[in-house]
Amino acid sequence: MSETELPDPAPRAQQQRLTSREVGEQTLLLCALIGTAQMTWGVIVPGLPLLTDRYDLAVSTLGPILAAFAIGRALANAPAGLALRWWRPRRYLWIVALALAAVTAATGLATTAPAIVALRFVAGLLGGAVVTVAFSVLVAGAPAGRRGSVVASSMVAMMSAAAVGAVLGGVVVEALGVGWSFVAAVLPLLGCLVWEWLRPASHYWASYSRAPTASAGHAPSGRRPLLLALCGVSFATFFVRFAGEQGLVPVMAYDDAGLTPVTLAVVMAVGTVVSLATMPVVGRVVDGGARVGVLLPAGLVGAAAVLALPAFDGPVLFGAALVLYFAATTAVNVVPGVVSGDAWAAQDAGAVVGLTRTVGDIGAAVGPLAVFWVADRSGEAAACLLMGALLAVAVTGLAALLARRTPVVVRAG
Repeated sequence: MSETELPDPAPRAQQQRLTSREVGEQTLLLCALIGTAQMTWGVIVPGLPLLTDRYDLAVSTLGPILAAFAIGRALANAPAGLALRWWRPRRYLWIVALALAAVTAATGLATTAPAIVALRFVAGLLGGAVVTVAFSVLVAGAPAGRRGSVVASSMVAMMSAAAVGAVLGGVVVEALGVGWSFVAAVLPLLGCLVWEWLRPASHYWASYSRAPTASAGHAPSGRRPLLLALCGVSFATFFVRFAGEQGLVPVMAYDDAGLTPVTLAVVMAVGTVVSLATMPVVGRVVDGGARVGVLLPAGLVGAAAVLALPAFDGPVLFGAALVLYFAATTAVNVVPGVVSGDAWAAQDAGAVVGLTRTVGDIGAAVGPLAVFWVADRSGEAAACLLMGALLAVAVTGLAALLARRTPVVVRAG
């Protein structure tokens, strides 16, 4: 892309004239970019198992296909965030987003297992880069008094994209076939890029470009412990999400709680809706200065809900605990992004976001292995104890660190 094709954001004087409504639209745009990037892998989930039938591949091939994407994403996050120190964020995002769209669509044409695995690995690299870059810019450029609401909006975008993506993927696979699901997966992302082309997120691009290399506010002294604590929360939440809600929880729901795949899907949908409904409230509370006041109660409630699951052998109480877990952990996920934006300058935020996302992906990989190993040897209650304790320790550690530190003077947005 040339300088003419992708101009720099508007000058600073023009940025200062932007209305709150225009900044709100640009916030929505970046949230939509994050959500539609995630849809490029969410849409194709219903069709992946059908690849084995289409090309007469062994069912075991699905393991490497799924792992390739996860490995690529984990490898990309930290380098993608570090690169923001040197690369212009708008051009950078456009390049990786267009490449992600091209690679994802091309996967629908692949006919051999090695080709599909290779393309999914590259898609993981690019997908991780897109989300890391967009979220870093969003956190760093968010208006100081609205950072909580901005991060909460990104959570809404991610959850909505996951729900819509699964439905879209299922419809396309049924109507047009598995190959077309890879094409359909990229259309929402391309639509957002057109939106960004016509109405650039100039406030965010310019805010990031103008940012100094060191924090303009007084971040907590000794930021390495803070970074480690943020990584701990990321590891714990991804660990529990992939080992619990996507692994052990369905097993317990079917075997012990009397749920069926349909009723479990309904419970998860209710949990998503409740989480979405609480996000505006959580965002406003965080904007009011609460960090520990949101993080600690939500984290402990989420941990308690996980611990309680083995005690409920009926669908109502089991489902209620699961909904409570969804809402609580979604609230937890707002605080780390806000803390990162408070404590680090924009050009350092990319490295922080990339590192925490990488550690989270490691938790996603380790979690299912560890939890099912414990469940096989000591039972489901012990596995839930592991997940609940890990989540409680992680959020308590970050909360304690934040409570001891001098409050951060938030950088001007």
